[in-house]
Amino acid sequence: MLVSAALFAAVFLLTLQVDWMKTLHLSPTIVGDKLSEWVWALTRQGLHEVKNDCVRQPIDTLVREMCMANGIDTATIHVVVSRNSEVNAYATVGRHIIVNTGLIKKMDNEAQLCAVIGHEVAHLQLGHIQSGIRQQAVFQVLLMLLTGNGSAEGLISLTSNLISNSITRAKEDQADEQGARYLDAMQLDPMEMARTLESFDSYGILSYLTDHADSKDRAKHIRQLHFAKKAPPYRTILAPETWQALQEEL
Repeated sequence: MLVSAALFAAVFLLTLQVDWMKTLHLSPTIVGDKLSEWVWALTRQGLHEVKNDCVRQPIDTLVREMCMANGIDTATIHVVVSRNSEVNAYATVGRHIIVNTGLIKKMDNEAQLCAVIGHEVAHLQLGHIQSGIRQQAVFQVLLMLLTGNGSAEGLISLTSNLISNSITRAKEDQADEQGARYLDAMQLDPMEMARTLESFDSYGILSYLTDHADSKDRAKHIRQLHFAKKAPPYRTILAPETWQALQEEL
């Protein structure tokens, strides 16, 4: 047992010293993209994806409006609604965003839902997700093979940990700010980002925030940003009956 442990420790330390991308002549982009495709295909199989039009159409409308107002190619952002009571949303590999029904149900209005989605879109647009995967992908996959943990569940967990570890406090602040600016460009109240962050103290988290910032501190930071007051008052995107139908469908 001690010999095996020592051997594993030696191999582990050795892998840390090697630039596997350079050694194996691999392109970071190719490795990251292929790994992303693999993990996303496995991840999607494990989701209880909601395809009901009463849910999909309002979400698609909000995402489309966000992209159009902010010069983002709509085709590059893929939002999937998962029937899951956990109050959460997160960006993952392949420029996908998973939004749980539990989160949608907790939002007071469409602007708050856009704040959450905008936070995650910002992570994608700022390169926070993919860079975290590409930097460590080869080493982590190699380590997984060495330990014999080659299951789909192990790979998905590994990827989630990679993303989580790559999201620093600075990146969370950047995503908050950018998300608020997305709202402003949509002519929605950017302070809904702050209100949403404050509400998460009572029932959940944004993205992988467990080990990062206190949401009240982040909300305070957003409130200190300057946004020109829009006139006339902030608009609504969805008809009231559409928002109500969305909530009831969940």
